[in-house]
Amino acid sequence: MALDLFTPDGFFNPSTTGFTIINSYSTKGRLNNTRSVPPDIVFPMSSLPTLTLGDLNIHHPTADPVRVFKEDEIATSTPYFDRATELGFTLLNVPGLFTRFSMSLIRHPGVIDLAFACPLLAPYFAEWTDPLPSPGSDHIPILLHFEAPLFRAPSPTPNWALTDWPALESSLKAARISPVPPVPTTVLMDISFKTNLDRITAELALHTPVKRVTFRSKPWWSDILSQLRRAYNSALRSSKADRFDPALLASARAARTAYFKAIKKAKRDHWSAFLATATPQTVWTAKKFAVGRPPLGSLSCQVLQRHRSSTKPASTTSSLATQSGPSTPSCSRSETARCWPRTRSAEP
Repeated sequence: MALDLFTPDGFFNPSTTGFTIINSYSTKGRLNNTRSVPPDIVFPMSSLPTLTLGDLNIHHPTADPVRVFKEDEIATSTPYFDRATELGFTLLNVPGLFTRFSMSLIRHPGVIDLAFACPLLAPYFAEWTDPLPSPGSDHIPILLHFEAPLFRAPSPTPNWALTDWPALESSLKAARISPVPPVPTTVLMDISFKTNLDRITAELALHTPVKRVTFRSKPWWSDILSQLRRAYNSALRSSKADRFDPALLASARAARTAYFKAIKKAKRDHWSAFLATATPQTVWTAKKFAVGRPPLGSLSCQVLQRHRSSTKPASTTSSLATQSGPSTPSCSRSETARCWPRTRSAEP
């Protein structure tokens, strides 16, 4: 299934008005070492940012570096990764993180739910995560995060932190609210509601300044920092006008120290306030800010080019595991299924 999205405002930049999502469910094909959805359908040539994902039912060392593969698994998955490499697609999965846990203990967990981004979309990829609980299926829910730069300034919004609430409260108490029409028809109710809403909105706008967010706006900035910045710039200009006056030089250094110390304190206070009010929805944002953006959660398909001469799946797996993943899988969750031992798979 392919979904083409369009918007005149652009998705990731003003010139990109289209975005394509391809969702595939591939099963065993009629011929050996084939799947029902061919590689050219999963990875089409497109001039738009394209995200292709789905349950492809293929196993490959790029997605699961420390798995012990069978020859037919490599033969089945190689055409797909060859096509991805040819068109420049990047695998977004975290290598080695299972996406399917079989209900039967005989079958080994696998990485068969794959996501790829084309070269136009890959620069905006931020994170591949699975923080949601299992819905009862043998496949885990996956969240893909994409971040686009701010290419237009937001519209001005009310700055509620600077609202004169005492004066606003007095004005609202003195405001006259139109009574309900004697005959409450739909048209009369709409007119009455709009009239009262306009009166209240006018009072709010009168006592609330507008906040104009720009590309350089900082949430931790304050009027005190603006005053310190003006003082520092004034002292710096004075010291440059007379470079031989020690008093002016000392004043410029003192103003600079006070200015940058105030910036560090404002950032620290803002971060502490953000952590104090963090919710289960924003705690992942706090973690990303604290740790920083993780590296692209994938091993480039192009790394396989250097292993094409290898005819033994075991040697290819070992080589890829050395370059892209840990020698032993790590467990970040409490579920014992996450630490399933790496043995030869019986999963089709």
